[in-house]
Amino acid sequence: MSDIFQEIDEDLRRERLVGFWRRYGTAVIALSLGLLVGVGGYIGWRDYTASRLAANAEAMAAAAQLVTDNKQAEAAKAFDELANSAGGTYGDLARMNAAAATLATGDVATAVAAYDKVATTSTDISIAALARLLAVQALMDTAPAADLDARLDAVGDAAGFAPAVKELRAYVRLKAGATDDARRLLAEVVDDSAAPSRLKGRAQEVLDALGGRLAAAPAQPSAPQPESEGQRP
Repeated sequence: MSDIFQEIDEDLRRERLVGFWRRYGTAVIALSLGLLVGVGGYIGWRDYTASRLAANAEAMAAAAQLVTDNKQAEAAKAFDELANSAGGTYGDLARMNAAAATLATGDVATAVAAYDKVATTSTDISIAALARLLAVQALMDTAPAADLDARLDAVGDAAGFAPAVKELRAYVRLKAGATDDARRLLAEVVDDSAAPSRLKGRAQEVLDALGGRLAAAPAQPSAPQPESEGQRP
């Protein structure tokens, strides 16, 4: 009977985590995205004439307004057109926005294809890493754990994304039913001094929902040392 209650408890925890992920999942990379938009703006000023940059910024704002108006399909098309015309870092950012808008329409495959294109063609390693993380986020509910792990392996420690990779890997472990592994990874994120405070707070909240940290393994007693000749009575 206790096994049945344990199963129910695990299911409830998993459902709670899934709800948490769907509520806060986009925040996993929000801070990084904000920083990269700033980087993209700097590179834009460096790489484009003022008039071309102004035109691109205006197109970006118009596409963003379509998102605000919940016209996701139109926004995706506008962002995609901007990505093709702008090129470079500005184009990469536009393409990721196109992917996000496409994902909002429910077309996961097309969105992931756009993220994958940025990941493989961008000359900026931070943007490529971010695109890979966004693809994992988009595929979290549908792709096998092994595929998600492979995508996270491709990110590695690029551009300081290691804490976010570890957090996402914890969700993948949970998806695979390896709850203890997920708890270990989340505890490592919480203890990581390099992790952003918001990410650490979210990891702690999910860790608490899963039952907290794993208990430390008891220390094994050391084997008795054989007596030397001089110690014998």
